[in-house]
Amino acid sequence: MDRLGFVLILGSALTNAAGSSMMKVGFGRRGDLMDGGALRALFQIVSNPWAIVGVLLFGVSFIFMSAALSRVDLSVAYPLMSAMVYVLVLAVSVFWFGESMGLSKLLGIGAILFGVAALSVGG
Repeated sequence: MDRLGFVLILGSALTNAAGSSMMKVGFGRRGDLMDGGALRALFQIVSNPWAIVGVLLFGVSFIFMSAALSRVDLSVAYPLMSAMVYVLVLAVSVFWFGESMGLSKLLGIGAILFGVAALSVGG
């Protein structure tokens, strides 16, 4: 994998994690989004500025990943991007949203990172 491929994957991971974080900001403290039915949930999503920003960030993530896949094998690019997203989302969850981070989460992230490293080295 060349440097640009890595930068594109990192851009995809950063914007994906940011999109998920925006969705959490918009809906994380409101209870179950689906309580009023699917149509009401859809209206709440399209009228929420945090959700709109989140969807736009997911779109940017898609663009970065599409460009990365033109340079990097899918079997390397997607697991690497996913692992980055897991780590970024865990950090945001703990430091921004005050969620707990127990041993099982740390072990899980470690296993994911080990697996991605094995995929990347194994070629």
